[in-house]
Amino acid sequence: MNTKPYITYSSRPLETQQIDSVISKCYVNEAGQVSFGVIDYVPGWFIALHHHHTWELILIDSSSAGPGYIFFGGQWWRAEPGSAVFIPKGFPHAWSSGNDKGFKMLWIYEGSHEEAGRLYDVDPQTFRPITQEEEKTALAFQAKAVR
Repeated sequence: MNTKPYITYSSRPLETQQIDSVISKCYVNEAGQVSFGVIDYVPGWFIALHHHHTWELILIDSSSAGPGYIFFGGQWWRAEPGSAVFIPKGFPHAWSSGNDKGFKMLWIYEGSHEEAGRLYDVDPQTFRPITQEEEKTALAFQAKAVR
């Protein structure tokens, strides 16, 4: 564990993982502290309904081509570029890009990536990404909407 601040560079991730046509990069992975990385979602790509052992903070990169879509509480919500989404420990959620535009996500977990884990709440083979119709009706993710 690092006990001093340090700088990390996007050209030197600790770990790079390719899943289909999506690349996930982890830049900091400190047990008992924090981890963060990026995922560049391509159009139509998604992560099925899941939860983590720790809290998660998601930032939608303001340079993203489109919004990210998060599923929780039985519906899809739209997270516009430049927005942030806090997900409490153990809270089931899913992520999807739009059908025509992808988005870039910066994820931050309490603890290491391994400590956070990803536990699926459904069979990932049966969960589907957001449809074009659902994109049109997705609620804008705003503090007022979730109170």
